[in-house]
Parts: sequence; C-alpha cells; structure tokens
Amino acid sequence: MGPQELGAIGEVYVARMLRLAGMKVAIGAGPADLLADGVPVEVKAARVRPYRNRKGLGFQFCLRKAGHTDHRRAAVVVLLAYWDESSEPVAFVIPTGELGERRKVTIPRAQPWLYEGQWARWRGRWETIIEVMEDRC
Repeated sequence: MGPQELGAIGEVYVARMLRLAGMKVAIGAGPADLLADGVPVEVKAARVRPYRNRKGLGFQFCLRKAGHTDHRRAAVVVLLAYWDESSEPVAFVIPTGELGERRKVTIPRAQPWLYEGQWARWRGRWETIIEVMEDRC
C-alpha cells in the first residue's frame, strides 16, 4: 500500500470517528480533506519507519508540498500514526495555528502512545475540532 492509499484510508478513518461523535462530515468538500460541521480538517497519515539517517524509528508527516498538499488551508490537522497494520492508528489532533509554517512534523517514537514531546498534548484530542468550531463562531 502506497502513501496515497494510506492517506485515503486515513481520511475514511477520521470521517468515521467524527461521525461516531455525532458530527456531519463530508469528504473532499472544501479546502481540506474533510469538512466536519463546517470545520476544514486536513488528514496526514504515516507508517513507522527509519528516519534521520536510519538512526531511529518514528513517523514523519509532510504538511505541505508545492502542488500537492498544504495544511494551512485547514483549521485542524489530524496526524495518524499507523504503528501496526492490524491496530488503529494513534491520532494527534492539532489546530493549524500550532503548526505554523512547518513543512513536516516528526514523532520520533516507534510507539506513538509513549511519545512525550512537543505534540504529545494533542494525542487523542478529538475535542480540538469542536473547540476550533466554537472559536470560529
């Protein structure tokens, strides 16, 4: 499975999670991957892999690449860390403003649930989407 397929699977996963939470979700509608109760949501998915010259395992998420993707069009970015093919991914639900002008985000742990760095506070924070929606009103 290639990166585009993983991304499509990630979008469906996030849409399902948000629908289960009672949100109205449209895939491919608006400036980002999803539109959840009017909030544009960009979804990024990655598998665990070696990085930094293969000295460690972790996840690298490309936030923007000319002509392909740009997280700045969304209000919220969901980073999905697929650590195991048979398990659900670990989600980091981050307001776009927190990411700024970054091109990439790295989660430098093969076990994303153990990560304690800069993005850890956003792990599993699905309520971020509701908070952003309320701030926009």
